[in-house]
Formats: sequence, structure tokens, C-alpha cells
Amino acid sequence: MFSLSSISGWGQTLRVVNAASFLKNAPLTAGSIISIFGPNIASGTAAATDPEHLPTTLGGVTVTIGNTPLALFYTSPRQVNALIGTGIGPGSYQLTLTSSTGTFSASITISAQAAPGVFSFTGTGTRDGAILNAITFARGPFTVTTNGQPTYLAIYTTGLNLTTAPTVTMGSTAVNVVFYGNAPCCAGLQQINVQLPATLAGAGRVEVSVTSGGNVSNVVEAVILPSVGQGKFPPAGDNQARARELADVAYIPGTHTALVTDEADDVLRVVDLNAEQVTGVIDLPAGSGPGDMTVAGDGKMAVVAERDKGSVALVDLTMGKVTAEVATGGGPSAVEIYNALAVVANQDVDTVSIVNLGTAMVSATIPVDRGPRGVAIDSANGIAYVVAEDAGTIDVINLANNMVTKTMDLGANSRPKSIVLLPTLGYGLVVEPAAGPGGSVVAVNLSTGAAQSTNYTVSTGGANAIVVSGDMVYFADQTDSSATAAQATVLNQQLTLTTQNQASVGLGPRSLAIDTMDNLLLVTNEGDGTLALVDLTTMKLTGTINAVKAQGEGQGTDDHNDRGMAANMPTVKSVQPQTIQPGQTLAFTVTGTNFQGATGLAFVDPSTLPGKAGSHGNGNNGSNANGPFSSSDPNFTVTNVQVSSDGTQVTASVTLAAATQGQRVVRVLAPNGESSYGPASSNTITIQ
Repeated sequence: MFSLSSISGWGQTLRVVNAASFLKNAPLTAGSIISIFGPNIASGTAAATDPEHLPTTLGGVTVTIGNTPLALFYTSPRQVNALIGTGIGPGSYQLTLTSSTGTFSASITISAQAAPGVFSFTGTGTRDGAILNAITFARGPFTVTTNGQPTYLAIYTTGLNLTTAPTVTMGSTAVNVVFYGNAPCCAGLQQINVQLPATLAGAGRVEVSVTSGGNVSNVVEAVILPSVGQGKFPPAGDNQARARELADVAYIPGTHTALVTDEADDVLRVVDLNAEQVTGVIDLPAGSGPGDMTVAGDGKMAVVAERDKGSVALVDLTMGKVTAEVATGGGPSAVEIYNALAVVANQDVDTVSIVNLGTAMVSATIPVDRGPRGVAIDSANGIAYVVAEDAGTIDVINLANNMVTKTMDLGANSRPKSIVLLPTLGYGLVVEPAAGPGGSVVAVNLSTGAAQSTNYTVSTGGANAIVVSGDMVYFADQTDSSATAAQATVLNQQLTLTTQNQASVGLGPRSLAIDTMDNLLLVTNEGDGTLALVDLTTMKLTGTINAVKAQGEGQGTDDHNDRGMAANMPTVKSVQPQTIQPGQTLAFTVTGTNFQGATGLAFVDPSTLPGKAGSHGNGNNGSNANGPFSSSDPNFTVTNVQVSSDGTQVTASVTLAAATQGQRVVRVLAPNGESSYGPASSNTITIQ
């Protein structure tokens, strides 16, 4: 589970925030865990050994509010985690931190009604929530039943108002709260137990929020799988992760081709929309977690947000290769192209990165509000609109000087996920699946910044994705398995959405794109692993493509084997030398193909490979077992990695500590993925 002693943070000036949500400039509440950030606020690192009985001095650090000392979880030079005592009443206070490096202070507000924070496994209050199966205590993904009975989840929070029952929404659906109260393990930690309803089966990755005392928490996520046997791509068992999970879809302009990202398999799949099949696979590094992507107007490049790596991949679509990876910051969750730039929203660290596509470098980093989640570009005026999901705002960025020119406030309980622009009408449309039961769609006047609710109510669950074509707006509803078309008009300075048609598209629709060549709405259905083709004129379903199965694969597609079919996969042709002894340091050379940008080598014991007894995963459970990291022999140290300009050779210095004799498979780690873990004479070295 997440650790209260190591919740991550950032920042160069002293600030005090809810330790789960990190919401800036927000009131705090008594009985909650807080994080204090600042430069050089302690001389060392220390953690409390008993989270139920906390000290008031830890690592030479003390923290007080007024004259009341706070109990401490964790201290470090840049972050201190503390507990606000329940005896501190509402009001304005001075918080003082004293350590061997000095005395620091900040003004804070304690409120009886403050937004609760939901913890996440990233330690940033974003992405995968700190949510466990309350029956098995396992992390997600989840099915709506466990051992034939309804599944109950435990959600971990701090700052929850325990005087009234909270409301929990998952995918805009209000779920039944069966328990809320203090968690048994740790002071300041609260637990909410909810029952998953059958209607969420197969919804896929959903937004999760908690409303307490009229205040909405930060937004985290959970993946809800189909039930066993449900749909075209069911899991092998209750709560059993799949190796393939569809995320985003993008259309390649001027073609009959689309791309889909797979966040579990770490690939792009190339889909022929006429042949209605996956015709190619482009590998990304294992563990990258690709989500949002965008394609350049000339159709030659795709930019993919690698959400779990904190980077974006630049993919040459003419070659089918990753040409570069660019580090942007934690949790890149949205990306759009403007001229020769990519605008990337980094959800974990509250920044927007401007990536120069020509140089493959970040040219600017722009601070924005908490939890940037979606981006829309006004190309005619060089303006980016970035929705901050947890702050409930839109930051407006002038791309000529990379400055935030204004911030539009959508309301304290607004939780915007994505935004699209209707430039001819002068409005933006924002979907908010986590704003409460049923979610909401908000219209924003781009000139004034005024926000208004719309009349969009056709979905049973609430819109989670949105795309536009002219004045036509298309929505996806994860829990209703539908896509809806509506026409946008403005009358008396009010934007109105008139529903035209609705189509049943598949289980768990997650992302939308417009195919202008074929006049189609493209819909990724995460739940059943399909890409739906919907006629834009009639909103009739015209085709369904199995988007988790590549051309030439057999019937079994719930594994990582399609990565090995990718033409851009690095291949090893020889290694030199072929033997090594403990204590020896070698000048090591690997020859092969697709090594451009290689970052390292892994030496893998064949006994730990998928399918072997005692191996770390079987490649069929969504655990990214295709990656080398869990089984790489730690006795090997690799330094000074160098790659030839044509990507055919990697040299490195390799040192072996004490190790058992036998073979090790040499794997090259590169932006185009990893070379095969299958042992062969060409890719093994022997420990003598």
C-alpha cells in the first residue's frame, strides 16, 4: 500500500497542503494529515516507527500551529508530513517549523468544512487511487464480483468529515457507501468502503471522487474490468489484470488508418479502418503506460504521453519507430500539437511542458494549477487551454511567450477532465465525470471566462470523453456503453446542446476521434477491447474491430506476445565477449538493430523468464512481464552506455559481482522497447 512516511512532493517555497490531494491555497481541517514543502527545512530524513503513536519531535524537527505541537510522520530536507490535532478549531493560524536548519512559517486556514483528500499510489494525489479490494486487500484492477459475491472497495482518505456520510462517484456513478470512519492503522487516515454496482462492469479506467460536507475531493482513478465471461475480452478471473487495456485513439489525417494506445501492453497498434483489423504494432518501452496521444496534421508523426514514465514518445509513422523520448515530468496525461511544438500536461507535478518536435527537447516548462488533465489548442491565435482537474480551473497559455495570461475559475467543486473548443461559437466545452453523480458538461465563454452548465443530460452515467467536428459535439459514456451526437448553438449568450442521435458502441467507451476520410466516429471500448466505427451522419454502428489482437496472432490475445511482432523491436545479433567471471569488468559490445536511444542493458537469468518455474509473472496477467526490470540480475553493473549513430551497436562497461554460474540473456533497453528475452546463442553470455 502507499506509505504515509514517503508521500512525494515538490516545490521551492514553503507551502502547506492536504497530504493526499496537494491542493494549493486550500483550507485544511483538524484531524487531517498535511504535507509541508520547502527548501532545506530539515538536515536529514526520519520516519515515525509507529503510525498510531506519533512523536512531536522527529529528526530534530518540531511543527506547531499556534502553541500546539503537531504529531509527525516524516521529516526530510524538502518535506515534512504532520497531523493536525483534532483539538485545533477553525480559524487562521501561523504554522511554524523549527529544525537545525532554521525556523520557517506559513499562514494557514483551518476550516470545519474542507475538501477531503484521496490518497494515490503515486503519492501525488493523481492517477491510480489508494484503493484496495476490501475482501482480498489486493490492488486493482477490479471486477464487480469477488468469489461470486459483490466486490467491496476500501478507499483511503484524510480530512474526511465524519459527521455525515460521504458520497463516492466512480465513472459518474454514485456507489453505495457501506462504511466510513478512521482506518485502524494510522492516525489521521480515514477509510471509506463502497460496493461496486453491476452497472460498472467493464467501464474501464474511471474517475473516482469523494464528496464530504459539500466539498469534492481530488480525483483519482480505478480500472473496472468486465465480469468473468462478459463481453468479447473478459478477464481470466475475478479482479485478474489483463495484459492489454485500450486507452486512446487517434486518426491519421488523409488516410484510412487509426492508432490506438494500450496502457498495459505498452504499444501503439496500427488499425486499418477499411480492412477492419490491426495491421501493425509499434513497441514502446515496457512500463511506459501510454495514454493520450496526438498526430501531426501531415500524418507523419505521433506524440504519445507515456504516463508512467514521465515522458513523451515521438513516433515516426512513416518508419513505424520511436525516434526519441523526451522527459517532461510526472504523469503526462494530455498532449496536443501546435505547429512544431507539443503541449504536454503533466498531471502529477502541475506543469505544462512545451516540447520542440524538431530538437526533441523541452523548450519551456510552465507552472499551472493542480492536476492538469486536458489540453485544447486555438491554433489560429496560438493559445493553449489547460484544464486543471483538482483545482477546477482552466489556465490560458500564450504559446508565443509561454506565459499563463489568465485563469478561468469553474467553481470550487468543478473537476474538469478534458476540454474541446468551438471556435466559431466562441466557447469551450468541458466534461466533468468526477464532479458528482451524473457528472456534468460545462460551457465556457472563451472571451469572458464565464462558465455555465449545459443541458446535456442524455447519458445515464455522464460524459467522460468529448470530440468536435464543426458545431457537432460527440460524447462517450463509459457506464452507458454509448456515444451521443449533439449540435451546439448559441442563443442569448447561452450555449445549448441539442441531441441528434445516440449509438450503442461497446463496453466501456473511453476515447473518441473523427475519421474525416470515411466520415466515421472512432470509439475505443476499453471493456471489450474493440474499436467501434460509427457513421457520423446516421450515428449507426457500421463496424467493430478487435483492437487488442494484431494481424497474424492466434486466438489468445490476453498476453504481451504482440510486442515481439513489432518491426521496431530491438534485435540482438551478437554479444562480445560471450563469457565473464565474478569480479571481472569487461568492455562489452552488442550488435543488432533498432538500438537508437538505448538507455541500458539487462542481464536476465533464464530461470526467471515468463513460463519458467519461479518466474516473475507469466506474461498473461497485465503485469508488464515483458519488461526486464523485475528479473534483471542485480550482480551486473552497467555503465558508460554508448550507441552508434545508425543504432546497430551498443557498447558499455559491464562489471560482475559474485554470481552463480550459468547463462544470462542480454537485453537492450531502448525507446523502441526491449530486445527479446528468449535465450539464443546470439544473445547470451555465460558466467564461468
